[in-house]
Formats: sequence, structure tokens, C-alpha cells
Amino acid sequence: MAKKKKQEEVVKTTDNILLENYEVKTIKNDLEKYIDERVNKVFIDELDKSNRRLIREKNRKIFVKNIVILILFLIIGFLLYLLYTNKYFDKYLSKDSNISEKEEKKENKNEENKDSDIKKETKLKEPTLEELKDKYASLLNNYSINEKCLYLKDFYDADLTRDLKNHLVFNSIDFTTLEKEEDYEIITDINFEKAYKKLFYDDYVSGSFDYNGNKIRYVNLMKSYMITNSLIKEDSNIRREIVDIKVSNNDISITTIEGIVKDNKLYNVVTNDYINEYKNDSLLKYKELLNQVVYNFKDNALISLEK
Repeated sequence: MAKKKKQEEVVKTTDNILLENYEVKTIKNDLEKYIDERVNKVFIDELDKSNRRLIREKNRKIFVKNIVILILFLIIGFLLYLLYTNKYFDKYLSKDSNISEKEEKKENKNEENKDSDIKKETKLKEPTLEELKDKYASLLNNYSINEKCLYLKDFYDADLTRDLKNHLVFNSIDFTTLEKEEDYEIITDINFEKAYKKLFYDDYVSGSFDYNGNKIRYVNLMKSYMITNSLIKEDSNIRREIVDIKVSNNDISITTIEGIVKDNKLYNVVTNDYINEYKNDSLLKYKELLNQVVYNFKDNALISLEK
């Protein structure tokens, strides 16, 4: 009896073990299935998200590309419209291109004729010599020189030496404005330089010089010119006649014919050769026998002379 009971317990224990193993196996299978399903679901979800992102990126790129293409088409269309409105394609679309070429040549010729007419009008409007004289002849007034001047040859050789320029400056000054002392007159270096700047474009250099036989001494200690003799300006017998004036911006060139007129007789300035009786006729008649001078000005100040 005891043996039988013991066998039943063994059988019962074995059944319990088998049942438990079955349940564990079943749970294990269910768990594996669940895990596989969850993993598959997560993978599929992530894959789906990735696909959607990829599709969105592609759609965005396609959209941008389409916008760029549309903009390019609009630009091309606008440029074609401009070319069309300017009749660029007429010479290609015209059935008779020769007619277009003739019309174009005719238009060009008309433009050339217009330009020619404008140039002619401009030439007609250019001032005459007399008009230029009225405007610029006064520039020569301060460059008066006497035939007794020690620097006469330098002047007509177009050699503007320092002494010649100082002589011309002194001759332009009103002698009544000189400062008077007991037995001499003076002009300060400052006032002399001011007068110089009105006549000449270059830098002033002080120094003694001759004025029609009188020595004008520069005294360095006084920074002034001293005149010991009373001076009187003598009229010049040199006659000038302007024969040409050229103007370019601030540059002015005045060409003159010059000769000495004394006792109704005409002489060469430098050689003093007698030329002819003078009856207020034009000096240009004796151009080859007289002296020609070209005065070159910049900003109304003399910069050079030419023969």
C-alpha cells in the first residue's frame, strides 16, 4: 500500500513537472512572439518614418528645383520680350532683309548728317578774333616794355629771365604808391611779390635789376627794393597787333606782330631796321619783317613766351 502511494506521488510529481515545463515553454514562445512583433513593429515604424522623411526631402528639392526653373523661364521670357520690343528679331524674321538693311543704312546716314549739322552749327558759333580780342586783349596790358629796356632782346628771344620779369613787374606798379624816405623810395618784398603773382604763374625770386638805365637795388637786410632816383614811366613806342587767339579751358595763347612806330615810321624792334612809312595800317602786312611773339597764359598769368 505504501509502495503504491509512493508511486502515485512520483507520477503526480512528474505530471506537475511536465505541466510546469509546458507552461514555461508556452510563456517563452508567447514572449518571443511578442518581442518579435514589437521589434518588427518598431522597425517598420522607423522605416516608415525614414521613408516619409526621404519623400519630404525629395518633394522639397523637387519644389525648389521647380521654382528655380520657373524663375529662369520667367527671366528668359522677359529678355525675349525686351528683344522683341526693341525689334531685335526683325532682321531675322523679315522676308526682305535687304529692305531692313537699306532702312538701317538710311537711318545711320541721317544720324551722320545730323552730327555734321551740329558740328557746322558749333563752328558757326565759335567766337571771332574780334570777339576774342574784346575778351582777352587786356591780358597784355601789364606786359609793356620800352624800346630802351636793357632786356629787350631777351623779351623778343622769348627768354623770360628773372631780371626781365622783375622789370615787367616793376613797370606794372604805380610809382605814386612807393614808400618815400628822405632821398630814396622803397617797395617791400611782400608788395613786390604780390605784384609778381598777378603777372606770372611761376615762383617769385627777388634780386636787383635794371629799369630803363636805373638800378633797382634789392636790400636783403630790409627785405625791400630801394630806388635812389626819381623814376618817370616813359611811353613805349612798341606797337602790338593781335593776329590770333587760342583758348583751351584756362590756357590762353595770344599771338602778336610787334614793331616800333616812331615819327610815323615803322622799325623792327630788335634790329631797329627801318621798314616803311606807317599810316595806321595793319602790321600784318609786314609780318616777315617785324617781330612775332606768342604770349602763353594759364589762369590769366603768363607762363611763357614763344617767338
